[in-house]
Amino acid sequence: MAINGQSYKKLFSNTLIFALGSFGSKLLVLILVPLYTSALSPAEYGSVDLIAQTANILLPIFTLSVAEAALRFGLDAKSPQARKAVYSNCLAVVFFGLLLMAAVFPLLSRLGYLGGYSAVLYVYVWTSALRQLNSTYVRSLERVHLFAFDGILTTFLMIVFNFLFLLKFKMGITGYLLAIIFSDLCSSVFLFTSAELWRHISFKELSRRRLREMLRYCVPLVPTTLLWLVTSISDRFIITYFHGEAMNGINTVAYKIPTIITTIFTMFSQAWNMSAIQENSSEGREGFYTSVFSFNQSFMYCLAAGVLLINRPLTAIWVNPNYHEAMLYSPILTVATVFTCFNVFLGSVYIAEKKTRRSFATSLAAGIINIILNFAFIPRFGIYGAACSTFAAYFAVFFFRLFDTSKIIRFKFSLPKIAVNTALLIFMTVLNQFSGAWVYGALAAAFVAVFALNFTELVKIAAIMLPEKLRERIPLFNKFKEQE
Repeated sequence: MAINGQSYKKLFSNTLIFALGSFGSKLLVLILVPLYTSALSPAEYGSVDLIAQTANILLPIFTLSVAEAALRFGLDAKSPQARKAVYSNCLAVVFFGLLLMAAVFPLLSRLGYLGGYSAVLYVYVWTSALRQLNSTYVRSLERVHLFAFDGILTTFLMIVFNFLFLLKFKMGITGYLLAIIFSDLCSSVFLFTSAELWRHISFKELSRRRLREMLRYCVPLVPTTLLWLVTSISDRFIITYFHGEAMNGINTVAYKIPTIITTIFTMFSQAWNMSAIQENSSEGREGFYTSVFSFNQSFMYCLAAGVLLINRPLTAIWVNPNYHEAMLYSPILTVATVFTCFNVFLGSVYIAEKKTRRSFATSLAAGIINIILNFAFIPRFGIYGAACSTFAAYFAVFFFRLFDTSKIIRFKFSLPKIAVNTALLIFMTVLNQFSGAWVYGALAAAFVAVFALNFTELVKIAAIMLPEKLRERIPLFNKFKEQE
């Protein structure tokens, strides 16, 4: 089957649906920052961040990243029996792994920053794992509207539970964690009942052959996920070790501005992973990847430039004054986040082709680079050293993945486009280290330059997505014909 305009329209239609479902929950992360920075001190915020990141590390280890297999094999499954086999095997792995996890928690309780929170952490991992599996499997069933509604419901519940535990009961770190636990639990139950997932559980469909096949796919993703986590969070542990929890609290807030970028990209990424898998055997997939990758680059460059433009005023009005120092570090992390998103996009090639071992190799490179640079720079330069180390790791791995994946699926890319846009973003990052009216003028000029460089690509994709009758009425789109 050849790829035509409908493939693009389906991709962006799914993106919009996922946006409706996840925008609220992702935006919630940003909306709740003023609440967190007022209810928690920098030291408490630094501690709760370490606890949450510990949960993120434990999750892939004890679930074997099996939720990724639920999506990949679920989309391939065409019969009810095949879908039951996928969900049943995934659920068995999750339950067995999380029960096994109980054996290591007495050891985890000895970690100083966990304090008396090890029991809460255990429940946190359980509810996160169940929600991750159920929501991913619902996506594999292509019930994207249900997935979207679940996102809206979870957002509402997060708001309710945060205000309840942090403001009303003033439970501090425990309240922060309980808000996530209860919202994840409600989401898991909602998806399980609404999608009638109990109908997809069958002990008869538990198969060693199928399980081995799924584990061969997802187990290499465990170290891959852990290495990406190491790359993104090792600086937080090292900052805490050398400079204390309060500075890690500042660092945690510095990551919140780039969250704007990851929030929007995640909405696209969820839809793109489905399209990459579904169109993997189609004719013309190289052109499809070329067009989507080029658009993704252009959009992300413009989005990052916009974030860098408003970084200082947004931080000033958004967070408690105790955290305003974060505005100096978030620009570097913003540029790093752009390349993080590019790496995730290129990783879809490994997912579609089931070459997860190559994903592991590139992730290993990122982890090694990041850890070495963290220990070299953080003791002397603090958060600046952490931010620069993160950027260097993602930037280096991006080029490795770019050339590696383009050999698997021969899509095209423009090195001059990457170089010029990156240089402009770095220029805007440097400008953010200064203050004064002239800075905003220079930032605005740089933003216009980035937008102008990427304008044609954005219009081209818009022309592909718009209905033909509407496109014909807009002269700007006339030269961009729908790809059939």
